[in-house]
Amino acid sequence: MTASGWTPPPRRVRCPVCADEYDWPDDGRIWLYDEENRRYQDEDTRALPEVKRASLARRGYRQCPNPSQDVAEHYLPATYAEYADPLVIGLVGAPFSGKTHLLTAMIRQVYREGLAAYGIDVSALDFRRHEYFRENYIKPFEKGGALPGTDTGIIEAADILLLRGPDGQRRPVTFFDVAGEDLESTEARNPATRFLLSANAVVFVHAWEDPLETGESEPESENKSFQLAVESLRALPGGERVPAVIAMTKSDRLRYVPPVDRWLHRGDERVLDAARIREESRDVYAYLHGVGARASLRPFHTFARSTLHFVSASGGDAVPVEPGGGSGRYFPRGCRPTRVLEPLVAILAMTGTITGPEAEKVGMP
Repeated sequence: MTASGWTPPPRRVRCPVCADEYDWPDDGRIWLYDEENRRYQDEDTRALPEVKRASLARRGYRQCPNPSQDVAEHYLPATYAEYADPLVIGLVGAPFSGKTHLLTAMIRQVYREGLAAYGIDVSALDFRRHEYFRENYIKPFEKGGALPGTDTGIIEAADILLLRGPDGQRRPVTFFDVAGEDLESTEARNPATRFLLSANAVVFVHAWEDPLETGESEPESENKSFQLAVESLRALPGGERVPAVIAMTKSDRLRYVPPVDRWLHRGDERVLDAARIREESRDVYAYLHGVGARASLRPFHTFARSTLHFVSASGGDAVPVEPGGGSGRYFPRGCRPTRVLEPLVAILAMTGTITGPEAEKVGMP
């Protein structure tokens, strides 16, 4: 309640997991995760001093009421609605397209102050979730281990970060990495793809493949994961205004092939330049069109703002672990991400997290 006696209306929130909208509660109830018993425990913090309530809220959760009751019980960080409008980014791509490696490399670079040149710093909004992501994805990746594919049926976010811009404004950023098999599913009620209903931006991941290795001599005739995601977004009010990025992963396989070589040689950029981004987008478009991967260009023709990028999450191909050395695959030269932040920088510019005249021109025709 304000000094004049007026009580502001509750903030309306769309849950990124179930896509339901509801009034964000302000009743002092917070759920704390009990690590020992692996469950959420309800706590009433109303009687606590403000400093203690704030501390618990920073580490606690609020249960989503999921009014539609169509998704398993889930929770959001208790401070999720205390900042600027959340940014929900989904990665879309076929199985084995490299989505998980790209997201891991991207978040790793963000935490290595990769966005500092743009006046942005980062912290975890969900400490427990980020610690899980760091231990199970970033650490093995840094040691040169190839990451397993995402399990089917995953509905939760991969990580939730809190970005602070040069103006001091803080914004939650939620990343979804869903199994390619789920993205290609035609099941109408598949909860794993529900995040598309809440997405503010999408990274479409196209992996370069050698026709000699895949045995496919015909050009790509369709990209099922792209097609289904595009149609899902187009069906939403204003869906065609969602910023879209096409990231051509495994570009390191073309490190000596023009025009890919020029962009990989540049490495990560340090200055936002809309003309440069447009130039790279033209080169990626021309390359994909030239090799017959026209179905993967559909997001470019659908969404009002879009960019295209050559990226390499690992810097090389994974090989099987030597006999007796364990299971799985690894990168013999270690992981050397290149230009993995470019898709994210473009999204931050197109969604207003990075501001200024150059940001306003990114992704425009």
